[in-house]
Amino acid sequence: MPSGLTVIAKDKGFTGIVPEFLEQVSQRSGCKFSYHLVPKSRQENLFENGQADLLLTAVRTSRRDQFGVFVPLVQLRAALISIENNQAAVQSLKELLANTTAKLVVVRGFDYGPAYQLIVEEMRREGRLLVEADTVSVIRMLKANSNYTTIMAPTIFAGTLQTEAKLNDLLGKIRYERLEELPWTESGIYISTRSLNESDRYLLKTTMDKLAQSEAVWKAYQQYYPVTVVKLGLRPRDSGH
Repeated sequence: MPSGLTVIAKDKGFTGIVPEFLEQVSQRSGCKFSYHLVPKSRQENLFENGQADLLLTAVRTSRRDQFGVFVPLVQLRAALISIENNQAAVQSLKELLANTTAKLVVVRGFDYGPAYQLIVEEMRREGRLLVEADTVSVIRMLKANSNYTTIMAPTIFAGTLQTEAKLNDLLGKIRYERLEELPWTESGIYISTRSLNESDRYLLKTTMDKLAQSEAVWKAYQQYYPVTVVKLGLRPRDSGH
């Protein structure tokens, strides 16, 4: 599934930060990677059932740890995102819930940890949750109705605006807000413990870890994304909390 500028799917090809990273992994390890375009929820299902070797652009969660070993690339922080219309600022779940006209629309399969799931479930319980298959659909919902807001990594949202021509008119009109409940989390690549043998996992993990520790990965994120987005929702993988 496309993921902002981290994974760009275009003309049956894949580019972006992660494909470029995996190309370096391939050169160093001899491993070859094949990409298949599927929705995020389908990608997750394939990985959990041992039908996909890697889970890309994934936030580390305890559930995903059951199915693979994790290689962090960066730390990210999900944000509350809406189209700017001079609405009141929101800094917490309590404030979000207090705005009874607000509805939350999220991408099926996205997971930013326990705090994110708590927010999603609370909005679902109140009948104020919509679930879409991809980021483009979410942004279209926000564009159509100013009462809609979403929670996701700012990089994914901003990258989608840049890569989808029909959404370019929203550039410069988006509000990103940090919610108190959403912490910094690790984001990177999971290597399957179900589809790969131990030697292949070890080769991939050691190669990826070595590359991920270099400044090249962090510089790639800074090169691809606007300074404001990086400052709000990204930091190097080894940053302290």
